[in-house]
Amino acid sequence: MPVHPMLVHFPIALFTTFILLEILWMIFKKEWIKNSSLLTLFLGLLFVVPTIISGEASAENFEKVSQLEELIESHETFAKLTGITFLIVLIVKVILAKTGKLNTKTNLIAFLISLIGLYFLIQTGLKGGELVYKHGVGILY
Repeated sequence: MPVHPMLVHFPIALFTTFILLEILWMIFKKEWIKNSSLLTLFLGLLFVVPTIISGEASAENFEKVSQLEELIESHETFAKLTGITFLIVLIVKVILAKTGKLNTKTNLIAFLISLIGLYFLIQTGLKGGELVYKHGVGILY
């Protein structure tokens, strides 16, 4: 049984929850919401690593199919861009926090970057969904 389908939902849920928590923090300015959002972002990044690794392992079985090669590459690229973008968000937030400058106004930089990450996340999901539901990748093992 492939591991990738079991892991893929964690980064999706965690990064989406992170963005929702960021919105709530900017509205309500509660410390516990800020801390929860940072923890959620960190957990999302922890899960993105095995998700990408397991996805690459699963893709090896299908990359030889010429009509799927471009779609698989696109899915992989968007997945890596998602991870890199949210890692940049974490780095920005840590730098702001360490310098004592993390507040709801300076956080807008990280938030805007996270929206780019959300776009990459959505594209990753759309490409992955197309692989599974249109082409049947990974359905029969």
